[in-house]
Amino acid sequence: MVLAAMERQAENLEPHPLQTLRQALQGEPADLSALVEGLVEEDLVEEGACLVRAERRQAREEPAKQIGSLLAPLATKAMARREATWQLDSRRATVRLGYAKDGGALDFDEGDVHAILLQAFRLEGFRLALDFGKRSRPSLRLELPLPAGAGGLAEWAEAELRMEPPEAHGSLMARMNRRLPEGLRIHHWDACPPYASPLGELADASHWRWECPADHADGARLRTAAFLRATEWLWEKGGRIEGRKQVKQLDLRPLVTDLRWEGNVLFSTTRAEVGNPLKVHAAILGLEPSALRGLLRLSLDLRPDPRLAQAERFEPKLKNMYEDAVLLSGGSNITLVDEDDDEPLRLG
Repeated sequence: MVLAAMERQAENLEPHPLQTLRQALQGEPADLSALVEGLVEEDLVEEGACLVRAERRQAREEPAKQIGSLLAPLATKAMARREATWQLDSRRATVRLGYAKDGGALDFDEGDVHAILLQAFRLEGFRLALDFGKRSRPSLRLELPLPAGAGGLAEWAEAELRMEPPEAHGSLMARMNRRLPEGLRIHHWDACPPYASPLGELADASHWRWECPADHADGARLRTAAFLRATEWLWEKGGRIEGRKQVKQLDLRPLVTDLRWEGNVLFSTTRAEVGNPLKVHAAILGLEPSALRGLLRLSLDLRPDPRLAQAERFEPKLKNMYEDAVLLSGGSNITLVDEDDDEPLRLG
């Protein structure tokens, strides 16, 4: 329902060959040769194969099989070319999206938000780069994603675009926001170097706010006081130990570094590795996680990125590789001399 509503918000700006492919997968008549040719011309073969896989459950069986068999060998070759040249591709752009998830978006989980952002990119015609997985997917990931029931004002997603859009960042955010449902809003569009560390690796602490209902206030305050006095607060959680599902104990005391009340509002600080924030706060307050609905991340502390401080280790290497490739593909008369036998090796 949400994804369909996004499509009705404005004109669909997805490349025409992919729109045609979607229609063909739903059984609309199509010239398959012309369809594949259109994908090849716009360098969308891999995206087409990815779409066939993603839509196979909803697609008509026969068209999906035919189109999939035509695209599979072409997509394999396209991926091999991409793997061989991606380090030289100076058009790619890595983008960090800062967004808020609140209000009507509280009940979206990680998968929902990921699908919604992908839909917004698609409908606005932004072409995401593909990853190098066994089955390539659009390069978009959520950093420290929130479960359903929790919100945040300082959420982040990282995307890789095939080329940087020419528009100002404010215009790009406005285009994305016109597609997003109520409660999801992008407030930052930050370009960053492709070698930058993922934000999830830089996260240090999260700061939270929760408005406690009056009927839970007394008990929650008593539990908070007990937690602050304790030197250890063990919480039993499900997990895997040596590959097997088991219940393990986790000490929450060092992971929750601040708890304080202002009226009936609880403010807290947790280490980034704390896991599901609803379950962790519920374990402290003696409540069910569902009672913590509306827990809101106010901000996120990030450590400096060590890769950005050592940019010279990455940039010259990529620059030199690109320059070498340009020289070797430009038909230049470069003469390399082997000093052992003084026989010249002539390229070009």
